[in-house]
Amino acid sequence: MWRLSWSNALAHRSRLTLTWLAVALGVAFAVGSLVLTDTSTRLLDEQFRTTAAGVDLTVRDAAAFDAAMGVEVARDPLPADLADRIAAVAGVGRIRPVASGPGQLQVRGTAVEPAGPTILGTWAEAPFTAYELRSGHAPRAADEVVLDAATADEQGIALGDTVTVSATATRQLRVVGLTGVGDRDGLANSTVVLVDLPTAQTLLDLGTGLTSVDVIAADGVAVTDLRGDLAAALGAQYAVTGGQDAAAASADAAKESIGYLRIVLLALAAAGLVVGAFLIANTFAIVLTQRARELALLRAAGATGRQVFGSVLGEALLVGLTGAAGGTAAGIGAAHALRGLARGAGLALPDGPLTVTARTLVVGLAAGTLITLLAALGPARRAARTAPVEAMRAAAPVPAGPRRGRLVTGWVLLGLGLVQLVAAALLGNVTGVGLGAVPLLAALVVLAPVLAPRLARAVGRPLDGLGVPGRLARESTVRDPRRTAATATALALGLALIVFVTVVGSSVKAIGASSGEAITADLLVQSSGDEMLGGLSPEVAARVAARPEVAATSPVRFGHWLDAGTTSALTAVDPATLPSVADVEMAAGSLAALDGGGIVLAADVAAERGLSVGDTLAMTFSRDGEQLLPVVGLMADDSARALSTSYVLSLGTYAAHYSENVDATVYVALADGVDPGEARTAVEAAVADFPNAEVLDQAEAAADRAAAVDQVLGLITVLLGFAVLIALLGITNTLALSIVERTREIGLLRAVGMTRAQLSWMVRAEALLIAAVAVVTGVALGLGLAAATLAGLSADEPLVIEVPVGQVVAVVAAAVLAGLVAGLVPARRAARLDVLTAIATQ
Repeated sequence: MWRLSWSNALAHRSRLTLTWLAVALGVAFAVGSLVLTDTSTRLLDEQFRTTAAGVDLTVRDAAAFDAAMGVEVARDPLPADLADRIAAVAGVGRIRPVASGPGQLQVRGTAVEPAGPTILGTWAEAPFTAYELRSGHAPRAADEVVLDAATADEQGIALGDTVTVSATATRQLRVVGLTGVGDRDGLANSTVVLVDLPTAQTLLDLGTGLTSVDVIAADGVAVTDLRGDLAAALGAQYAVTGGQDAAAASADAAKESIGYLRIVLLALAAAGLVVGAFLIANTFAIVLTQRARELALLRAAGATGRQVFGSVLGEALLVGLTGAAGGTAAGIGAAHALRGLARGAGLALPDGPLTVTARTLVVGLAAGTLITLLAALGPARRAARTAPVEAMRAAAPVPAGPRRGRLVTGWVLLGLGLVQLVAAALLGNVTGVGLGAVPLLAALVVLAPVLAPRLARAVGRPLDGLGVPGRLARESTVRDPRRTAATATALALGLALIVFVTVVGSSVKAIGASSGEAITADLLVQSSGDEMLGGLSPEVAARVAARPEVAATSPVRFGHWLDAGTTSALTAVDPATLPSVADVEMAAGSLAALDGGGIVLAADVAAERGLSVGDTLAMTFSRDGEQLLPVVGLMADDSARALSTSYVLSLGTYAAHYSENVDATVYVALADGVDPGEARTAVEAAVADFPNAEVLDQAEAAADRAAAVDQVLGLITVLLGFAVLIALLGITNTLALSIVERTREIGLLRAVGMTRAQLSWMVRAEALLIAAVAVVTGVALGLGLAAATLAGLSADEPLVIEVPVGQVVAVVAAAVLAGLVAGLVPARRAARLDVLTAIATQ
């Protein structure tokens, strides 16, 4: 049977080509996703290991947790005398006091914004670091700096040039050296700024404090023994970790966003493989139907049903294995394109050579092969049931109608799915919406052969305007319900996902815009980086407040805390000034009560947790562990959303539990009668010394938030396009195979007078009709799931359903046009058939 499978696959290779391509595309997407995320993970690990290349131990302030939401928590500075205490411990060979943190570089008045962080730290010689001078010398004075050679080359910086370096404070420094790591001129997607210890302490506003102390054990001393001795000598307030352990913790924080990216990419790759499975199943069903007499002759010659079944699965194995191999090879190259798309969506991914693991190769080969075998399982079972008497048929058997069991199963699944979706939407349970979507999609697949012909007849009525070709196209489409259903369903699923993402994204932006209405500030000064990370010196707010054009300012900070092991965010505000820049509505208690050290909760969160004013909330902070904070007020949900979190502290309480001393945003209210343009110019002049401070009005801030959402949605939509492309291959493949099946019919149509142009239009009309059926189904499904999802989210957000009609129409138009294009090749092939040869075909 294996030789028969091989010969059959080769004999019908032209009919299986597009199936092979669908497998290859789906696997390429999955493999590219794994290669990209594995590469980014390895590069980040290498980057952080580099910064602690020869360090045995690192001493830092103790923290309850190291990172949250991809952000490494800030720790309290170490006292200056701690370095001497560490050096005095027996077994310590060498130490290095360290002051490091996030910074920003400004060159010729323009901020340098790498895809990743700007690392501000103290210069060190080997073995404490792997940095090596490429040219110049180490920083020796307070006005000297060393930069990575990659940034210097990109920005046109030469030795002797002056640059501006900012953190909490700002200084102008002279470039005296350029550094690199190994054979690289810098770290991936990062800017490295190295100064001497006193300068780093000044820029980071540490006074004489340190962020950490690196330790190298003396010769002959075991690192594990030294770690225990240091921990005992320093006490529980300090954390003593392995140098590489500390680097690994930093890397894990940076890699958290890559973990989310991996989930998204693999989910989209799975969608492409599912759509490809429809194409595969359809192709094998058509090919095996066309070979019904051949299979019957095999049965008549003595082949058993099991042997026929094995032969068909053998063909599927060949297609799946070779397609998966081709897709795996293509996926390695596709990782470069995926990295470019991810960066375009604002994700900071490191650049470097690709990492291809054995796991990735095995997953690619296994996924493509398994999907192909599963998709071919149904057609193979039907082929195994072919009776020898089928060899006597002069034509292919008429497709059988849907079985009663199939209909009952389909309608039951549909009912269960709809009931679950409606219930989840009414109860505001987004998880329940996901559970309801599963039986709904299953019902679509099961009932598609029943619904597709009816939908095709209804949608295809305008084709009657084409005359005989249009009517024949409509009849051909409904002739084989199972074939039409499989082809249209594949495209419908892809379109449904695109419509779903488009509607949900537009609605999320609309919710954000409505929430922002609670902010009444005229201007915002915010960090040019991620606002949840902060980055503005407190001096920014002070300088803006000092301007006569400004009536009031109110800084806002963000922080992370552990909520029963789950990371949550909170907002810190000044209760006295916030009402001047925001319309804050309290449901209970008062905002001013925050000054007593309590917390204000969003009303919906308080109701969900069963809390009211006077109760306490247990919160775990990285700095001082679990603390009980009294609930002093409940804030209206719209006001809480405007502040970005459901938990609000005062700036004083924030300072007691957090080491960070930077603002995320400063809201600005202008004085009465001041010209907005002149006031903005004055505010920009006041913060000119801070390159990471950008001044925006409300419209610009809203546009920035919308642009961030659009970037992510754009990435997802482009990647979903691969699933749609595979589905369009299915239309082309189905029509191409149907031309082979209908060769004699086409010859007869030509013999009775149908012209080549009419025949070509008939085939293209079939493709157009299949695409139209998919569009109607996909748009309806996408809109329904989006509405249910948004209703499910309404427990935490207001119910806003924003349908971007223009974008949806564009998706519909593109799908219909693509369907028309998909029919071009089969139409040309049909039109070129020789009439007499076609009539003679059996």
